[in-house]
Amino acid sequence: MAAGKHGSSEITITYDDGPGGTPRIITAFVLNMGGIKLTSQFDPNTPYGATVMAKLPTGLLEIADVDLDGHWDDTATTGPHTVFLAPDDGPQDATRTLAIVFGNSKTWTSEGYLMEYEVLGQSGKLTHFKAKLCQNSGAWS
Repeated sequence: MAAGKHGSSEITITYDDGPGGTPRIITAFVLNMGGIKLTSQFDPNTPYGATVMAKLPTGLLEIADVDLDGHWDDTATTGPHTVFLAPDDGPQDATRTLAIVFGNSKTWTSEGYLMEYEVLGQSGKLTHFKAKLCQNSGAWS
């Protein structure tokens, strides 16, 4: 695959089907995905007498929650209902791995928890799902 611009047909999304579970490719069910967002954390650093607020980076990054939504499906082992069935609720739960491959094998891999899972029945439309994934660590490769 050539380097450069890439479309949504070149994205692969994999997520564990439970805490410390089996990775499942869920790409075919996802219609929308929130961005992979890294935010540097800052601390105020404005001395007396300054007329402009100053800040310094703390050395910590925050990874934004990742939202996924798409067509709901209860296919055993691969459908979103199987993968997202129960949000993680125990402090001893193992993390789940989220792996997203963009285009020419640039991969985002992170560890976190399933925060929310919602099934939406809509009159005259297919049933949809929404999931919110909390990410505690992550890296590009």
